[in-house]
Amino acid sequence: MSPQSSAAFVADFRQAAPYIHYLSGKTIVLAVSSHVLLADKLASLAKDIQLLASLGVRLVLVHGTRQYLNNMMHAAGETLSYHRGWRITDEATLQQVKQACGMVRFDIEAALSSSPAQMPDRNQRRLRVASGNFLLAKPLGVLDGIDMGYTGRIRKVDAEAIQQRLNEGCLVLVSPLGQSLSGKSFNLGLDDAAQALAVTLKAEKLVFLTSDDGVRSADGTLLNQLTAADAQTLLDTSAHSADMSRMLKAAIYVLENGVRRAHILSGLNDGSLIAELFTRQGSGTALAQSSFMRIRAADNRDIGDIISLIAPLEHAGILLPRNREYLENHIHEFSVLEHDCHVYGCVALKVFEQQHTGELACLVVSPDAQDGGYGELLLDYVLKQAKARGVHTLFALSTNTGDWFDERGFETAELSELPPARQEQYLQNKRRSKIYRRSLV
Repeated sequence: MSPQSSAAFVADFRQAAPYIHYLSGKTIVLAVSSHVLLADKLASLAKDIQLLASLGVRLVLVHGTRQYLNNMMHAAGETLSYHRGWRITDEATLQQVKQACGMVRFDIEAALSSSPAQMPDRNQRRLRVASGNFLLAKPLGVLDGIDMGYTGRIRKVDAEAIQQRLNEGCLVLVSPLGQSLSGKSFNLGLDDAAQALAVTLKAEKLVFLTSDDGVRSADGTLLNQLTAADAQTLLDTSAHSADMSRMLKAAIYVLENGVRRAHILSGLNDGSLIAELFTRQGSGTALAQSSFMRIRAADNRDIGDIISLIAPLEHAGILLPRNREYLENHIHEFSVLEHDCHVYGCVALKVFEQQHTGELACLVVSPDAQDGGYGELLLDYVLKQAKARGVHTLFALSTNTGDWFDERGFETAELSELPPARQEQYLQNKRRSKIYRRSLV
């Protein structure tokens, strides 16, 4: 491996490591469109699913059947009937739904039974797949005078049975068929089943693997991140395919009911699932209830992340050393910038109330995110904090980044302008940092 390739691999692995750690032990519901399953992509997708399972991710996979049914109906010279977006399922169609579910189920089980070539231990136990009557259904009934037949809605998800299989290390495979208390089977929609599973299981993520790259704006731009409110606005103001509309509605529903993230991405692109889950930029569209990025007050749980951020700069002599005890005693002065549940930056604000002055300190952004404008966001956050606390003058001391402060409205200041307590600290540490000030009034 060349030095360039090695450096790129290390950078990618470092970026993926927090996501790997975070997702271990979490439940993800994968909703796989029949478009993907019929596009000869199952083998590569199965390898990525096996990799996720090996990293400790708890997986529930629900599959679609529409394209299988369309092919079967076309071969028989028939067509499926729909009303208000719902498939009308008569008795003959229900039999074909069962056949389609059987074909998909056995194809998926076979693909997931293959020995994963990327695993270091080829003797490792293969991924076990568990299926069962996990979905209790009820008939959709009559809509606008039309009997929807064996088309159903989910009445209940047997979460206890699914959790038991997950605890045993199985991947749970769910077909879009539900059973009623009267012993009948009902045809279910993929999105309906996926959202019910995600909410009931309190999943961390619901991931739609489809033929679309993700959600696009009205001008065709791929949108990497959306809040639930953004998604609702898109639904209200832009035209989308019926499939995309259903996925967006399901995403909004799960986000409003406790699921942390929803994702819509292409299952046709090799490795897209891994890229979406383990890189900051992703491969499709990620959706959250609120903004992916936020700056918040730090607490003791953030001390490890803050130490990781500042340690390289302390070793280089750019920052004063701050040990864990110091951080525990001064954590109330710190704020952290969090993106998609990971800390990528920190900053501290120390206020000298008698002098109506403050000091911006320890502004650090992870090397993995220094192209995201996070430094500017942390500075703006501290400026607002300082003004709210009655600070008239904000100081910053630096040995290496003076130009950065010059470009952002700070001016050179003298030691005598610092509060007396800070002057004493300055003389004691003998770093000869340059002093900058910015008026906030």
